[in-house]
Amino acid sequence: ANDPRCAEVLDELPRYLLKDSVVAVGEVGYDSMTAEEERAFEAQLALARENDLPVLVHTPHRDKAAGTRRTLHVVRDAGIPPERVLIDHLNELTVGMVADSGCWMGFSIYPDTKMDPDRMVAVLKEYGTDRMLVNSAADWGRSDPLKTREVADAMLAAGFREDDVDQVLWLNPVAFYGQSGRLDLEPEPQAGPDHAGNTIKRG
Repeated sequence: ANDPRCAEVLDELPRYLLKDSVVAVGEVGYDSMTAEEERAFEAQLALARENDLPVLVHTPHRDKAAGTRRTLHVVRDAGIPPERVLIDHLNELTVGMVADSGCWMGFSIYPDTKMDPDRMVAVLKEYGTDRMLVNSAADWGRSDPLKTREVADAMLAAGFREDDVDQVLWLNPVAFYGQSGRLDLEPEPQAGPDHAGNTIKRG
């Protein structure tokens, strides 16, 4: 959003939102809290509303509390019901305001930054498991996609039930993204080669 050369991408997004496999709009939201980011954020929220899709929102890395407050304000102004909004990258300073808003609460678990499994368990003890989602990453920094498994182990070690783990790591994501009406949990039947021996599906 902060690079004017990329502004035209917004005009292309509606085509992609029509695809059957798209279950949400996002990740959208702030990084540096610029006016350009806010314009893009508002446009993407409008696309989510117009396409009747849930929306996944990123909160900024710096000044996270102020950024989360501003995020919630923009989401309210967009007219999207809070139960169709997931605010991600939360921490102990921001989870309370999102819990009070009615939005879903997301936490990214990393080896060195953001949340770790023990901190996540402490948040779950305080706020419960409703509307809570936990995710990991395999992205630009040091990350570990298996951090979700570590959260599960830490939850069990802290006295949570297997049903609680299942809710946070499976049932809640299914409930949130299932609001799209497009989340297909049925496995695809095994098929033979499609084109010139290539089994990669297109579409």
